Amino acid sequence: MVGAVAGAVVAAARPLYIPLFTPDHAVRVLLSGVLLLAAAYQPVSGVVFVLDGVLMGAGDNRFLAVASVLTTGVFLVCAYASLRAGGGLTGLWLAIGAFMLARLVVLGVRARTTAWTVIGARR
Repeated sequence: MVGAVAGAVVAAARPLYIPLFTPDHAVRVLLSGVLLLAAAYQPVSGVVFVLDGVLMGAGDNRFLAVASVLTTGVFLVCAYASLRAGGGLTGLWLAIGAFMLARLVVLGVRARTTAWTVIGARR
């Protein structure tokens, strides 16, 4: 819920804070679109950050390390493809969205198992 509210605030308040970044009209237009993407990602990002914290707290560090490398690979492939296609800044933010969705899937699947839950000391 907090992610949805944060996304709504980011999207709705854009006209108020975009002028603080630059007086350049072209940059403002570009930033307006990118901020809509950032706003849309807030609910997914909120869940990802909670799952990261839960798995860190559970000491599931090895899994998190592997998941981070794999999902960063998703970002790199998407970012490279976007830049090759001329996607520019918007394309990079789409790649960030793909990264967050990949993290949501990987961490969500892990959280649904009991592999990360350990009672007592590990041997």
